[in-house]
Amino acid sequence: MVAYDEAQALLAACMQNIPLLATEFVSISQASGRVLAEDIRAVMPRPEADISAMDGYAFRCADMEEAGSVGLPLAGQIAAGDAPPPLGKGVAYSILTGARIPAGADCVVAQERTSITGGHVHLLEQNARNGLNIRRSGEEFCKGDMLLEHGQKLDWRHLPLLAHQGKEQVSVYKRPKICVVANGAEFGATATDARTELNTQLLATMLQSEGALVTRYVCRSDSMEDLHKVLHQCAQEADILITTGGISVGQTDHVLPVLRQMGAKCLFRRVKMRPGKPITVMQLGQKMVFCLPGNPGAAAICAQLFVVLFLRGLVGEKQEKNASMLIEGQSSFSYVAASDTTCFLPVSFIEDKGENLINLVPSVGASDILCLTRATGLVKISAGQSLQAGEMCKMIPFAV
Repeated sequence: MVAYDEAQALLAACMQNIPLLATEFVSISQASGRVLAEDIRAVMPRPEADISAMDGYAFRCADMEEAGSVGLPLAGQIAAGDAPPPLGKGVAYSILTGARIPAGADCVVAQERTSITGGHVHLLEQNARNGLNIRRSGEEFCKGDMLLEHGQKLDWRHLPLLAHQGKEQVSVYKRPKICVVANGAEFGATATDARTELNTQLLATMLQSEGALVTRYVCRSDSMEDLHKVLHQCAQEADILITTGGISVGQTDHVLPVLRQMGAKCLFRRVKMRPGKPITVMQLGQKMVFCLPGNPGAAAICAQLFVVLFLRGLVGEKQEKNASMLIEGQSSFSYVAASDTTCFLPVSFIEDKGENLINLVPSVGASDILCLTRATGLVKISAGQSLQAGEMCKMIPFAV
């Protein structure tokens, strides 16, 4: 059995020797939720030219000053998409938001700050100045600037950048294939005390939200032979194997011996944490096997703390963002962890009168699934440490 921090360090070290998944090109319409396998640099600036920031009138400030109360005659209108001719001396153009500034114009005055009399533009206020209401070419980014880095997980915010740069396809890491296996005779339809199997649904949904392709299996017996067949099949299909249940020390807990028969080697066997002590991580060739507890609450927490981070690493997602996701708030409860056990407490985060509060969510133990629906994350209390009400602490938000 290893300490929680040691388990995380062992897994992180192991990840250094496991190759990232292969890459593929997908259309940008299908790229949301995928992880970039290339850097994206600007091939064109934004704006691509000097453009108007609003509807108004474009002119040369010196011309307007010289015209005085007479104003400047209107020479035409410029809309977005037009290629305007150079500005003639002593004239103004009506211009719409996003339209290209004609060469020679050096300001745009908003329409509501002007009046039109006899075809001439007059200023209602003396507010014309060089550069007013003009968005300069490249003020957002210039050609060659880094827009998106390798390892960025894409979402709705990033796709407009790709489209602006004319990208129709983008290189991303392939979606990892995961097999999730539950085992136990209690899941058989003819079992005397039949139970509803919950964990494969819970874990599949969690990991699909991380972009994985998940297949669920349930071995509905306590037979080592049956379990071996299922796990052997999964090893052929998946990049990652996850088992749930059958990893403790009971007479029908066969996951560990079956995986050893298949040639898997233990990275660590059980962790000094609560909940989730039975968690065991093994390596089968270049594939990782996460053996999670059978209790749903413990399985979910172990998956959040170990599987999700590994999964993100496997597809090259930048890990520094995960460290910055901790949410700080004031604890409303006190807790003391055992001297040799790191504890993870389900909590909810709320804002009250400008203060961030972190409240303990009542739980009946490792099998509790109701508390997960009321919690927004976990607070880690390291072995032998305590948290007092009123102290600041950090919440690890659930990956959802």
